[in-house]
Amino acid sequence: MTILNKKLCIPLIFFSTLFYTPIAMASDEEDVLNVVLKWASLENDLEAQAELVTGDRIQLFEMWRRADQAQNLKVQLAQRASILKQDPGWNVIVTVEAPIVHIYGDDAAVVSFKRMYEVIPGNEPPRPMWQTYISMTLIKENDDWKIAHMHGSAD
Repeated sequence: MTILNKKLCIPLIFFSTLFYTPIAMASDEEDVLNVVLKWASLENDLEAQAELVTGDRIQLFEMWRRADQAQNLKVQLAQRASILKQDPGWNVIVTVEAPIVHIYGDDAAVVSFKRMYEVIPGNEPPRPMWQTYISMTLIKENDDWKIAHMHGSAD
């Protein structure tokens, strides 16, 4: 190989690898944030939302604590069914504001954000927005991030 060919070969190899490797791979921070955003977007589909949480997830809010995820989902589905029976147009919009994601090791993360919860009834005026400060602990199970703990506080 001539000197000219060697000089060209190295840059050609380098640039050719760019086409065979992803330009930007999602980081764990992005993956965790995507789970949180997907969770928020599924407030009207509680069964799909439950796919994003561990079977032993604990929810803790100011006046209650639910440590049994199966029971929690059962209660949520019953409440939603009752609401929709009275108001089939009832809808909820959840917005996540100012999320902060911290990754710990290879399989744990904590996310903190403000959640705006807006109920839009189908047969009456919208209700005032409800704001909650949320912290979530997520763990990685089989390469998927899942919500293992959630704490909410209005203050």
